[in-house]
Amino acid sequence: MARVALLAAGVDCIYFLFFLVVDSPWLAWINVLSVAMYAAAYRLAQRRKLRGGALLIWLEAFVHAVIGTLMTGWDSGFHYLLLMFIPSVILTNSRRQSLAFVVALLVFLGTLDFLSRSLGPLAPLSDSALIALKWLNISIFIAMFSSLSIYYRRKIFQAERSLHAQATQDALTDLYNRRHFQLVAEQERVRCLRTGSRACLLMMDIDFFKTINDTYGHETGDLVLISVARTLKQGARAMDTLARWGGEEFILLMPDVDAAEALVVAERFRQAVERTPIVFSSGEIFCTLSFGVTQLERGEPLGTAVGRADRALYRSKVDGKNRVSHE
Repeated sequence: MARVALLAAGVDCIYFLFFLVVDSPWLAWINVLSVAMYAAAYRLAQRRKLRGGALLIWLEAFVHAVIGTLMTGWDSGFHYLLLMFIPSVILTNSRRQSLAFVVALLVFLGTLDFLSRSLGPLAPLSDSALIALKWLNISIFIAMFSSLSIYYRRKIFQAERSLHAQATQDALTDLYNRRHFQLVAEQERVRCLRTGSRACLLMMDIDFFKTINDTYGHETGDLVLISVARTLKQGARAMDTLARWGGEEFILLMPDVDAAEALVVAERFRQAVERTPIVFSSGEIFCTLSFGVTQLERGEPLGTAVGRADRALYRSKVDGKNRVSHE
């Protein structure tokens, strides 16, 4: 709203200069009042008094359209600027309210057209000045409508990105969530089947995570999850798919890697996490990861490979944690 008020005030400054040039000082000074109203709307928007700011913007736009049309005639094009309100009303109100506004705007414009043609221009301009004013209004309308369209386009893209992130990412760690990982892993499984390429799964679990939560609190537990996720993400390749599998478990899909290579990577991850301190309000702690590694077998279901990696992870836990096992 603050941006709209500033933009509209700038437009009225242009009108002020235009009417001075065409020797219509009375019409020029009307725009000074308009600028003052938009300045007031801007201040209200800055103070979060949005209802008052919106009321001033609407009031100025409609009154200005009426005065401008009655003074210079329908052909001056002042009414074009009222069309700017249609997309904002439709996007922020119900279908019934939007339809009511469009109908009311049609009635308003029809009445304004009738009055302007019946009364005639109260402050007529020369033919050349009238043509210039019409095209000034058309140009301003196109510029403002384009700006509004760009604004809403950007907002739509931002909303789409936000929804995509909510659907595919874990809110705490910013890693992929389990559902998205399964979709990507299934696509990779099909690719491996088609091309004969290899891929490996790494399942990881934070050791003694319940003890960390019980000792230091769940807030510190969240910091541990975030820190481990960051360390794993830094070590993963761009082509890998890393996700939070659930709770304190993570899973990594590594295309074009065999079991021997995956074991080396898992050991590198294990050491990186072991060496990385997690800083919290009372100091810092260290944590470790246990790993289960497996290679996807040609043609097997994804769930079979995940189960095999989970069994390898379980063996790492039983054998003392903070280690890498393969199956």
